[in-house]
Amino acid sequence: MREDLRGNRGAGMLARCLAAVLALGLLGARIAFGATIQVGPGMPKPAEAFQVEKFVLPQEARVLVVVEGTGGSDCRVYAYEWSDKGWELRVETPGILGKNGMSNHRTTGDKTTPIGVFCMNTPFGQSEAVEGFPSDYIKVRESHVWSDDLNRLVDDKSQAGEHVGTSAYQGYYDYVLDAGFNGKAIPGQGSALFLHCRVPEAVSTGGCVAIPKEEMEKVMKLYGTYGSGACFIAQAPEGTFSQIYESYGVNDGLSPDGDFGV
Repeated sequence: MREDLRGNRGAGMLARCLAAVLALGLLGARIAFGATIQVGPGMPKPAEAFQVEKFVLPQEARVLVVVEGTGGSDCRVYAYEWSDKGWELRVETPGILGKNGMSNHRTTGDKTTPIGVFCMNTPFGQSEAVEGFPSDYIKVRESHVWSDDLNRLVDDKSQAGEHVGTSAYQGYYDYVLDAGFNGKAIPGQGSALFLHCRVPEAVSTGGCVAIPKEEMEKVMKLYGTYGSGACFIAQAPEGTFSQIYESYGVNDGLSPDGDFGV
């Protein structure tokens, strides 16, 4: 081989080595600043991802909605359907939740979204049902109220509560499922905590979870496939789900005890 070609080859190899070192350095920086791993002292640890197969639910469970709080009033919402292969993801969407974040010590009017695992119920809405919706879906009228005292839907506008069929809830309550928190209507713990539609201008809720209407329609159809008693919702800040995997039914249907960093 000629000397000049050998020299060029050596320079090329050196350049490639330098480029590889630089690329590894940039990759390390990207990983560090992306907080996907802990690189050194002082770097934050990544939030532990939830594992859907670890939730302990009644045998009849066929749908599980997971609400993962990501800080403030933001969340990610996932809907899973049970199959012979296990839990399969059907819906994934950003959402919003309570103005004051999430809490396992919720009280009436505190604008937090309750932490825990609950059984969803009472499909209703201001919009007409579409094919695949639950057979017991209720198209609400102005006379319908979600009663504060009973924590359930009644057709009696003399009751105190949310008048869910009125124009005040247009867009928000096109499609709604009750999350199932405080099913025993214990006074002072809150009521009318739903999974419902998000309107474009909304940045938080009074404690409900809101997702885009087209995604809420998909969840409603999943509920419609299996009906009452088969659809559950799990809500917690990211990285804390290990505390609620086995919490369904604790504390009279309220939130579990624990330190959720909220």
